[in-house]
Amino acid sequence: MYESLTPAPGPVMPERVRRNRASQPVASRVLGGNSEVRSVVVLGATGSVGSQAIDVIAASPSRFRAVVLAAGGANPGLLARQALRTGARAVAVTDPSAVEAFTAAFAALARAAGTPRHPLPVMLPGTEGLSAAAGWPCDVLLNALPGAAGLPATLTALEAGSLVALANKESLVAGGPLIARAARPGQLVPVDSEHSAIMQCLPGWAYGCPTHGIQRLILTCSGGPFRTHTAEQLAAVTPAQALDHPTWRMGPLVTVNSATLVNKGLEIIEAQALFALGYDRITAVIHPHPQSVVHSMAEYADGSTLAQTAPPDMRLPIATALAWPQRPPPSVIAPCDWTGSHTWTFEPVDTDRFPALVLARHAGSLGGSSPAVYNAANEEAVAAFLAGAIPFTAITQTIEHVLTHHVPIPDHDLTLEAVNATDAWARHHAREHLHTATPAPVRHTRKGD
Repeated sequence: MYESLTPAPGPVMPERVRRNRASQPVASRVLGGNSEVRSVVVLGATGSVGSQAIDVIAASPSRFRAVVLAAGGANPGLLARQALRTGARAVAVTDPSAVEAFTAAFAALARAAGTPRHPLPVMLPGTEGLSAAAGWPCDVLLNALPGAAGLPATLTALEAGSLVALANKESLVAGGPLIARAARPGQLVPVDSEHSAIMQCLPGWAYGCPTHGIQRLILTCSGGPFRTHTAEQLAAVTPAQALDHPTWRMGPLVTVNSATLVNKGLEIIEAQALFALGYDRITAVIHPHPQSVVHSMAEYADGSTLAQTAPPDMRLPIATALAWPQRPPPSVIAPCDWTGSHTWTFEPVDTDRFPALVLARHAGSLGGSSPAVYNAANEEAVAAFLAGAIPFTAITQTIEHVLTHHVPIPDHDLTLEAVNATDAWARHHAREHLHTATPAPVRHTRKGD
């Protein structure tokens, strides 16, 4: 018999259990031996990071076990395959209308697999279901939800006492001060390859111990597909060109962010929130495609620089976050081939052509609600660019315009409600500005092209 359950709003565990878990040091629950199987909740399961996380979990059943999957509901067939593959106990679907499609897909897959009586996972529909998934008792919660919607889930998981593997950088960008107040030492682990690399170069960071002698953190980036373009060429970039990333296959927003280097700006803000260094000590360099093997570096005052290197494959930083502070399971990916010759090059970022990094530092230095404005204004501008309404270069111009007109809410006054109000304000003002922006250039083609 198939089971369907609509949960009460909020975390599903009893209050007493939640308080007890939240009072325990994170290390006491996740630092067991390699034989310990960690229970994992995956938010954003059908996205790029979520799907790869399912692959990592399924490949290492002696280390990981998925207990809850959550997704928006746009791809119920994939979510059903993931649920059957992992044996997840519960599935959250933000769009309640997708529950029926998920149920039908799951039943069909179970029959095809020769297990027609395979029990349906507990269904957690709507935003209440997502909140229940975020508060579900587990060892590790992977937050791979898209956009600023991931912030409430991060706060819920931190309050529940779970180790949070954070792939939703908007959580830290928009709500960094909120997360800093909610997280205990060692409770937050980054999934982004750059921040994963940095934490591996900082001995003791996982245990909340200070790492002495850090001079600078250096984030690497491919430079995107337009790193050699002139300003005139950048103004003529089309959405199709911007969506063709040289290294990674990602969603449209993140791919365009990589082309404008807004993604690197967000990562600088994220690095400051995670590692508590000043913005003057966090920088970015271009490590161009097809190299992309040095994922970030930590420079020490004694003159040494530690770097983490690996082929570009998101399964490794995902596995690192799920297993942290242990090493991930063996053979997650093939290592670099050190028997051959290699050439690694690094280039400075031209901030005149790519001002996103300067704007990110400015927003981060203003603090409070300003990083949320940076993020929201960018998302509105990217949507307009992908719709063909504005040129590529108007994306960062829109961010600058909205930031200029924002009066920041200071860190100590920032609440979740204030973050949401700031996000709405920034989107409204971005849309107003976009109505007056220079239209995207019309690209004429010759007959027969």
